[in-house]
Amino acid sequence: MHLYFSRDTPLEGSPGSQEPKTDIVFLKVHKSASSTVMNILFRFGETHNLTFAFPIGGGNQLFYPHHFLARFVQGFSPRSPRQFNILCHHMRFLQPEVQKVVSSSAVYFSILRNPVQLMESSFMYYKGTSAFSHVHSLEEFLSQPYHYYNATKSDSHYARNLMTFDFGFNPNGEVSAERVQLMLKAIEVSFDLLLISEYFDESMVLLKEMLCWDLDSVVSFPLNIRDSSTKSPLSDTMVEKIKDWNRLDWEIYTHFNRTFWERINRVIGRERMQREVKALRQRQAELARTCLQGMGSVSPKDIKDSSLRPLQHGNAKILGYNLKQGLDKETEHVCRRLVTPELQYSSTLYKKQFPQKPPRPRQPTPSRQGNALRHRLEGTQN
Repeated sequence: MHLYFSRDTPLEGSPGSQEPKTDIVFLKVHKSASSTVMNILFRFGETHNLTFAFPIGGGNQLFYPHHFLARFVQGFSPRSPRQFNILCHHMRFLQPEVQKVVSSSAVYFSILRNPVQLMESSFMYYKGTSAFSHVHSLEEFLSQPYHYYNATKSDSHYARNLMTFDFGFNPNGEVSAERVQLMLKAIEVSFDLLLISEYFDESMVLLKEMLCWDLDSVVSFPLNIRDSSTKSPLSDTMVEKIKDWNRLDWEIYTHFNRTFWERINRVIGRERMQREVKALRQRQAELARTCLQGMGSVSPKDIKDSSLRPLQHGNAKILGYNLKQGLDKETEHVCRRLVTPELQYSSTLYKKQFPQKPPRPRQPTPSRQGNALRHRLEGTQN
């Protein structure tokens, strides 16, 4: 069974048979199916030998929650600026700095999620943060949020207008019509496409069109998803409270949810979109039958291969996958990439892009004076 295109074959079915886009900026918004999108970018980049703008020393965040700076990227130097194909690790967006590390022709995109579900997810995932650690439930927090929320705390962004924060804006800014319009305009000017996680398959079809990629490039299995046992239903009152508390996020989401569907009608049309989504889901089901034991995700304790176990965080129970046994080598490689959690995949690609140099030969023992100087220098780096 043919599972994947090889690096040497042209991508079929790309709109207008244009060259696939390989310079990409993805703003990885928290708790918005962004780990699944990141897996798609990792696979494409690996298949096509592209370079990634990794955080210094590896890791999975570009000095988040600070605004992004080019010097956060491994291998970047102002004296000899280097450009990378794909920038997709967690960052707080700041376009003038982003532009220093990617091509001027790079495609910019991000993904949004309904702020109601996003806040419920954040509460479970970031339960240990300052705003959430002293409450038992989201209801308790929202009953008197300012009792628990302190905007000056370095982790306060997880508790309010998280999307607004990730896009680089002030999550505690006033919600005036003028300010909202300026914010939406700034996002529209910077980004070529805003995806919607509630319509993930439709989003992947739009992404495929914009990047001139083929179907296999955007097929995926959901990653970093929670077990439903840790999800709680929300009352109508709670929904309204969450919208009010995250009003800036709500304005971003409703605006770009509308433009998302306008774009589908303009670029693809509803009928063709239905056909494309059907083909994508069929391909995903085919890959699930080929790759997965039991066809779906399993709880972390049931994941047999520890290298495929996702990081567990807060009170959320993050699911993963078991691969079928006895797959041939090529199929196993394709399947493993589809289910490898973000941190493990990122680490593998980092080591590939920045292979460790062999240890240098031992230097002569430094003098006492040299030792003192070295200790002073090291002290400035801590």
